[in-house]
Amino acid sequence: MAADQNVPSGVDIAMLLRRAQLRKQTACEAALAQVGVTLPQWGMLYAVAAEPDSSTHALALFIGQSDQSAGAVVARLEQRGLLERRPGAGKAILHRITPDGAELLQRCNTIAEDVMTRLLTGLTDQSLRILRTSLGSIADAALPAPNSSDAGRGPGDPLSGLSWIRSATPP
Repeated sequence: MAADQNVPSGVDIAMLLRRAQLRKQTACEAALAQVGVTLPQWGMLYAVAAEPDSSTHALALFIGQSDQSAGAVVARLEQRGLLERRPGAGKAILHRITPDGAELLQRCNTIAEDVMTRLLTGLTDQSLRILRTSLGSIADAALPAPNSSDAGRGPGDPLSGLSWIRSATPP
């Protein structure tokens, strides 16, 4: 049986995702630069706000960076007074966003929302729901099998499947 020529291959989809990601990244980087923030810095602020008291390793996994890169981003944000670090269990260092960090994060979220609204113009509400569901499915398929602590998270949860990355517990 011949493959349907109208159905894109996995390679075609991979390249489209990559092209879309690069263009989104470029647009977001340019917009965030107006407030002195890089895309990795915004990602780290978002991650720390979403998962306070997480280790550097857990945050690196959350934002898709190496531990070393995440540590450098955290250090820069701490120097700017946007994050606080404190000792956790063992060698873990736990992170919290400061009030200044939370304020800057809100500004960055507004900037990113404006960029994404522009990039997604033309998509219907139904198309946006399908896109979100599809991207979530792709992201979840790339993660290891969830553990029992993920049971409370649903498929619409932006952190679905990610609680396993947490390597330190809150005090």
